[in-house]
This record gives sequence, structure tokens and C-alpha cells, in this order.
Amino acid sequence: MQILTAHFKDELHDTFIEIVNTEKDAQDDPLSFTLDSITFRGSSLGNFQLSDETQYDEAKEKFHILKAGPYNVGDNTAGYLYTLQRYALDVEIPVKVLRKRDGCELPAVIHLSFEYKEHDMEKRQSIRYCDDVRVYQDDVKVSDFSLLADGAKYSSTRKIPAFDLALPDICRQMSKEYYLKSCFTCQYSEYSPYGGDDYGSMLCYRNNKEECLKVHNKDDYFEYLEDKDFEMRQETFLCEEYEPRNKCSGYRGFVDGVDHL
Repeated sequence: MQILTAHFKDELHDTFIEIVNTEKDAQDDPLSFTLDSITFRGSSLGNFQLSDETQYDEAKEKFHILKAGPYNVGDNTAGYLYTLQRYALDVEIPVKVLRKRDGCELPAVIHLSFEYKEHDMEKRQSIRYCDDVRVYQDDVKVSDFSLLADGAKYSSTRKIPAFDLALPDICRQMSKEYYLKSCFTCQYSEYSPYGGDDYGSMLCYRNNKEECLKVHNKDDYFEYLEDKDFEMRQETFLCEEYEPRNKCSGYRGFVDGVDHL
């Protein structure tokens, strides 16, 4: 479990919070924080949901909540989603990097700063409804996505919340001196070819290592891995079975910054 240091700001709040990261499967909503006696949970840093829907009336007086639904859950059970909106978050995620000149493992931090603002009606958006009335999710604006290590800062030129798009840029920038040591650069992780979330969408195949080493493209993925069991992990997660992504390209290709054999 990790405790992520973050700063939360909206119309009624301007304070530091602690985000609990259990690092479990994304389907278990591993991220959570409590503010003003209201708890929010989510699978990614930009998708926090009201944890207890019975607190909706209280929560909407303290936060901007987007209510959408009903959605079919399980056996045709109607349910709603209560998504936190109209806020800014500045968060740090502890990670590790390897310094290439001496092989030393160093602590590092991924810094992400973003804000949710009222939707620009001139922009297209996926359609959502609340009781047959269309509702609009806020637009997100990322001001910083960077990695800080050993006194240096590497900022992604892609100001987006998606880790799978911002991290490659950072890895390229620091590739001469360091490489990120996490699930993102592990030999046995892939992204689903069907898509995923901004964060926490890594498919870990550490229990199917031989099959992983056979994958060099999308066709190989479907042949060797599609029906294999996997664990859902965050890009920043790190386990004892980590191996640098340097034996084969995998479905998603090599990660720049890792020494290739």
C-alpha cells in the first residue's frame, strides 16, 4: 500500500490530502481519499466516484458531483455513477529509476497536475444521460506530467493524463542516464489491444513468462496471450519479478530507455 501526497482544490477546498493506493486490481478501485467526511474511490487519478451513494445529497453540497445513469449492474440492477468534477489535483507518485552509469537504484517521483473544468460545448464528447437527460462531463487540462529523479526533471511534452502516452516521452528524454523501473518498463506487461484507462491498465503476465517472450506484434499477442490469465496493475507498480523489457518487443513494442539485448 502507498500513501500519495496530493493537493486538492475546488470552490470550497484548498488543502493537502492523502490518497490511499492499495495497488490492487483496477477493478477494485484501489485509489481513495476522504475530505469533509466524504470518501471518493477510483481506479485512476482522474476518475473518482462517490464511495457511498447514500451520501449524495450531503456530498453535492460540498463538491461538484456529476450524477449519471442508471446503468445496468450485474443482473439488471439499476445503478448510478457519482463522479467528482470541477476540481484541481496535484499529486506525487513514488517510483524507482536505475542510473545507468553505475546501476544504482534511486527513488524518484512522478508528478501529475491537472484540473477539471466545465465542458466546452463546442467540443465533442461521449454522450451520457441522467434519467434520460443528457449530462456533460468536465474537460480535463493537464499542466504538468513529469518525473523527478536525482535532481533532474523530465517533463512530458504531451499534456495528457494517459500514462501510456506520457511515459514513453519521459523515458526517451532520460534514456541516456536513467530508465524507469516499474510495470511500465517490465518485460512481462502489456496493454490490452481493446483499450484501457488513463492509469492502472497494465496487464501483468508474470505467470506466463514463456508465452510473453513469444510476442512481437498484435497477431502474436492474440495467439499466445489473449486467453492467458493476467493481473491488472498500475504503470508505477513494481514487484520482485520485474525484468527489464529487453528480451522481446511484446505487443506494445520496446520502451525507450531500457537497454536492448
